[in-house]
Amino acid sequence: MTKILLLPLLSSKRLLPVVLLSFVFILMAGCTSLSTLLFYPKKHYVYTPEKLGLSAERISITTSDGETLANWLLTSPIETKGTILFLHGNGENISTHIRSVAWLPQHGYEVFLLDYRGYGESTGVSTLTSALSDIEEVHRWLSGRLKNTQNEAPLYIFGQSLGGALAITYTANYQPDLHKIEALMTESAPASWPQIAREAMRSNWLTWLLQIPASLMPGEYDPEDHIAKITNIPMLLMHSKEDTVVEYHHGQQLFEKTNGNAIWLETTGGHIAGLNDKNIRQSFLDFLASAQN
Repeated sequence: MTKILLLPLLSSKRLLPVVLLSFVFILMAGCTSLSTLLFYPKKHYVYTPEKLGLSAERISITTSDGETLANWLLTSPIETKGTILFLHGNGENISTHIRSVAWLPQHGYEVFLLDYRGYGESTGVSTLTSALSDIEEVHRWLSGRLKNTQNEAPLYIFGQSLGGALAITYTANYQPDLHKIEALMTESAPASWPQIAREAMRSNWLTWLLQIPASLMPGEYDPEDHIAKITNIPMLLMHSKEDTVVEYHHGQQLFEKTNGNAIWLETTGGHIAGLNDKNIRQSFLDFLASAQN
């Protein structure tokens, strides 16, 4: 989640018209359309699994409303211990986030990388509502696939930044006919959409006045309002005090709302950089192993 709302890196002179246009857009769009401002998709692929020496399948899923989701499934060279549904942050696409999970197949985990609508080769435009719907479409596809395997390997969900927030809200509310999610992992997840929007606006004097319309960001999907409903599976919440994009207190807010089934793991480095540390990776693997018992 490298950007919040309509604020790419611009000089002050160039940023002012963007801020004014953003303000006008917010007033015209209304609350229901505001969540589109959270998503910053890119079409161009930077890395591919093959460039990183990984084996992968290209998975195309047609949604119930006719959009196409273009995804990657990283396969493991050894016996599969489980499948991880990976939800990336709000910027770019799966090709730039793949490095966060590219190390997992060698440890026996296959990874399904979802590109929300508008990202990479996926069609459409993303909102919080459509992103949650996209996750359900993929979960349904994975449920069918896992049902046809001999051992029905466990399914996990891992989200970073915006993807972590989506993972929490989705896991708390998914349909019971789908394959059970055995564990949830997040890194740098925001606790509240209106809160993160206000904080982003407050960080620059040019956008300070946008705190008021930013508060209109729809809050019905706020992770902190849903995480307490996740009571029957273990959770791993990761955050760094050095994170300046989604600040550390968001992770603490989420952890305080859990029901004793969550593990807190403090990482180091900037935003979603925790898994660059081999010790954090080992803790991540240890958590997955414990979730299987």
